[in-house]
Amino acid sequence: MTDRPRALLRWPTYVMGQLHRTGVGRIDEALAGTGLALRDYYVLVCVGEFGPLAQQRVADRLGLDRSDLVKVLDRLEAAGWVLRERDTEDRRRHVLTLTEAGRTAVAQVEEVSAAVTGELLSELSPREQETLHRLLLKAFGEPPA
Repeated sequence: MTDRPRALLRWPTYVMGQLHRTGVGRIDEALAGTGLALRDYYVLVCVGEFGPLAQQRVADRLGLDRSDLVKVLDRLEAAGWVLRERDTEDRRRHVLTLTEAGRTAVAQVEEVSAAVTGELLSELSPREQETLHRLLLKAFGEPPA
C-alpha cells in the first residue's frame, strides 16, 4: 500500500478510477499469454449480446474510436473469435457475429475477471460487494444486474 493524498481519496471518481486502472492492469497481465486483452472481451461481449451487429454499432455502444475498433476486429477475426461479413442490406457496412471460439474466449476472460475482481474487493463482504455494484449501476443510470 502506498501513501495516497487524502485530498484525492475524498473523491469517489478518483477511487473508482484507481480501482479500474488496477483491475484492468491485473486482468490484462493475467491474460498476457492467451492472445486476449480486456478490450477484446468488451467487443466480444457486445457482439455476443447484441449481434449480429454492424461495426459502427459496436463502436457506438462501447464508446470506442472506430479506427481503434478496426484494429481490434482484425485481431479477433484472425483468431477466429468473430466473423466479419458484408451487410447484405448495405454493402458498405460489415456485420459481426460471435463464433463458438469467441464464446470460449469470453468465458476465459470472465474467469480471470471474476478472480481479479474478487481480489480487488476482498476487503468487502459479499453483501458489501453486491451493494457497491448496485450503487455503481444506479450512479451509471443502469438497472440492477
